[in-house]
Amino acid sequence: MAMPSLGEDTAKAVLRQVEFYFGDSNLPKDDFLKTKINESEDDMVSLALICSFSKMRGHLNLTEVKKAEDVPDCTLKVVAQTLRTSSSLKVSEDGKKVGRSTKLLEPAELIEQLDSRTIAASPLELNVQREALEAFFGQYAKVNSVRLPRHVVQRKYFCGTALIEFSAAEDAQTVLEQSLVFAGAELELKPNKDFDVIREKEVEKFERNRSITTSNGLNAEEKHPKGVLVAFKLKSASAGDSAEQNGPDEKKTAENETDKEKVDDKHESPIDKVVEKENKSSISIYKDDMNVVLREDLKDVFKKFGTVKYVDFRIREDKGYIRFEQPEAAQKAHAASVSAKGGLVVKNFIANVEPVTGVAESEYWSLLRGNQGKHRVGNHLHWRGGKNNGGGKRGRDGENGSPRGRPNEAKRAREA
Repeated sequence: MAMPSLGEDTAKAVLRQVEFYFGDSNLPKDDFLKTKINESEDDMVSLALICSFSKMRGHLNLTEVKKAEDVPDCTLKVVAQTLRTSSSLKVSEDGKKVGRSTKLLEPAELIEQLDSRTIAASPLELNVQREALEAFFGQYAKVNSVRLPRHVVQRKYFCGTALIEFSAAEDAQTVLEQSLVFAGAELELKPNKDFDVIREKEVEKFERNRSITTSNGLNAEEKHPKGVLVAFKLKSASAGDSAEQNGPDEKKTAENETDKEKVDDKHESPIDKVVEKENKSSISIYKDDMNVVLREDLKDVFKKFGTVKYVDFRIREDKGYIRFEQPEAAQKAHAASVSAKGGLVVKNFIANVEPVTGVAESEYWSLLRGNQGKHRVGNHLHWRGGKNNGGGKRGRDGENGSPRGRPNEAKRAREA
């Protein structure tokens, strides 16, 4: 039987994956792989074991393989042949083991080198693919790896900032000096060290807010939907206009408002204003008025990201909340707002969107329960956008929350 061969694309993917496993950015925090190396006499690891990892099974189409001993010998032979072309890997003579071609540096020196050749790039869509980023940045220099760090609070999701490691510090510096646009958004590029500083502050803030939540008697594990809530704030799209919505003209107000009390906008906050109920009459009156935003207008804008369960908003207020059915929809809405550089267009207004997390999220659901299940609670909460929402603007960090690695991350790191 003829020995199978790897196609060009498969060979490139396999080579990149194994180089990543043994590379400077993964191996130091991959406790499982380090243990296997330390247990061996020649600092090498079973190639069958490497091929049994999830990503490798996908590249090699080994859908039936569950463990190392199930990997076919013919597959091992062609993989070994491919890995022998790498300058950073070594393969045993019998083709059954693989390892690094050079020793791993001491931690301090390794971190310094990694920082010098790694940059942070944002904002990126939450469903961005590593392969797309590698191909994009590969136009400017050789890319060693692409990491997609998790959000500080919503650890299930990508934070929107990718870490790109190049083969040389000079390459990273050259790219930092570029003005790059990816997927229609101008990228903000910064050194990895700056990224780390921002991330550490966000982690500290999250831990502090979690501590405050517990001390205030709010159960951090309280059962309510997590990550489905976003806050938005409206501002006029016209230069010089107030950030609050422009109300209807005086004649319409006099004829149609159910509450006739006059409110001085200069002295009252939006929370204290007398607002109009958004009933069928108001929808009919204002649906074509570009200076008045209705719940229906907001729903039409946000439903493209996922199922909108409720729009917590009243006419002529300048802020509110959107409750989605799924966390993915909230993440997409936030990412779209960031990518749009200013927010989402709603009639003559721009809606700046921020996820509601941490203490703010707990307060919202606590108020909802306190109102005996009523939908409307946003009137009692202050705007939690940006740094005040308990989760920061955009989470930043290493593959699973820390650029230096944390316990129990080894397996996830291997599947980069």
